[in-house]
Amino acid sequence: MNKINSKNLYHPTLMAIMVLPFILISSITFAQTEEPCPLEDWAQNVVGAWNEGATINNIDCYRDTVTSMNMGRNLRDEVIAQFDTMFPRAGYKVVGLDPINAALPGVDRPMVGAMYVSMFLANGTTLPLDSAEIIITEPDFIVSVSDSQINTAKTIEEAIKYIDRIYAFIETLAPIFINNPPNPYLMQASNLMARWGVLGESVEVVPTEEFIRSLETMTVTFQDGDGNVLAKQPGSYLGNNPLNGILVVVDELQRRGEQLQPGDLISSGSYMPPILVDKPAKYETIYEGIGGKTISVSTSFR
Repeated sequence: MNKINSKNLYHPTLMAIMVLPFILISSITFAQTEEPCPLEDWAQNVVGAWNEGATINNIDCYRDTVTSMNMGRNLRDEVIAQFDTMFPRAGYKVVGLDPINAALPGVDRPMVGAMYVSMFLANGTTLPLDSAEIIITEPDFIVSVSDSQINTAKTIEEAIKYIDRIYAFIETLAPIFINNPPNPYLMQASNLMARWGVLGESVEVVPTEEFIRSLETMTVTFQDGDGNVLAKQPGSYLGNNPLNGILVVVDELQRRGEQLQPGDLISSGSYMPPILVDKPAKYETIYEGIGGKTISVSTSFR
């Protein structure tokens, strides 16, 4: 299964989203200082690092300061408030339906972050390797909302009536800190490091029990440009059914006094831990068996 050497960061028990093992980054030096880290500076630090494609210098201080998921969510809300002044909001991402992130100490429910119009790119997009200090990528699953009645959904059988398409999707992140060991509080506080997402082919949603079950039995394959398979998982890898990501977002927005809108996109999470992109490469995600159809998406780095 693993035909990539140092580039492939997958490990089924030790990896979590945005974890970069020291062995792979030993050649990169990041300045860490003993600077203070008042929480009121967090959102501005995140946005500044995001704009520059850089990492936060005093992240070790924040590791000691942000010590609960509630603190992480409150800081995330401050980050989202700043991003909302910069770009139109386009959707949401979920982390924690996958078994690896769900098992991280302190995770009381799946984490949610906001995504923005500027983040979404066309199928086949090539991203420059110097776009950010650290670049990681992963195969995801994303749906589009068609009706605001989705905010009343309590089951996936109800939710599927209010989505219209499922897209092949590869997310690419520019982490603002090295998440090793995994720190879910800072992951949540950072808005889950959303940066870019490549939207590929899509399939029309059919609101039937058969279609719902096909999302559990489909096969999601992530491979490189040479056809080497980096991950292969059933659709059920994400919370038994990836549509459960919709319910997670509905619940989280209700806690914030907000609602989904028609046109919003919802990513349910990744079908593998991310891989470090440190040299020219091409990746493709293939979804076989969604309502009897196959869709795919690809992206490159140069």
